[in-house]
Amino acid sequence: MRRDGLSAEEEQFIESMGLFFERQGVPRIGGRILGLLLLAEKPLALGEVAGLLRVSPASVSTNVRQLQASGLVDPASIPGDRRHYYVFNSAGWDHRLEMAVTAMDVLGQLCQDALAMPQLKERHKLREAVEFCGFYRQELAGAAGRWRARFARKPGNQATLPSSPPSPRQRRSATR
Repeated sequence: MRRDGLSAEEEQFIESMGLFFERQGVPRIGGRILGLLLLAEKPLALGEVAGLLRVSPASVSTNVRQLQASGLVDPASIPGDRRHYYVFNSAGWDHRLEMAVTAMDVLGQLCQDALAMPQLKERHKLREAVEFCGFYRQELAGAAGRWRARFARKPGNQATLPSSPPSPRQRRSATR
């Protein structure tokens, strides 16, 4: 990243990230923020993010809070500087896998509960959904374990990754 702004290649990547995440249900600006933080070599202040992306600080603040809740962005500080800084949280990939595992658990349980109802117990599509959720959950859990092992071995990465990342609720209570 140049001191005076973003290169054409950086802007292209950031815009592509915005569009990708928009297709995933995240506001485009959230994806653009993630793209910028993936490229950043140092923590970026809220105002720097807003300036580089040419958006309002309020929009950055709102989206950064959502990204923090998803585990992909962490606050950072610079000694002697009172501004709010942010970094991409590499452990967020692990958190995303854990969120997907949890989603499969919840969906599978909803379908299992429906099968316990007398009028729904013979619904084949519900049984298939329970099977799929169990299968997918197992695959995701295995992928999460392999990712943690791979991530922990890379030089320069965090030495210790939590076995399961804190939930958004745990994260909120830790910041109070």
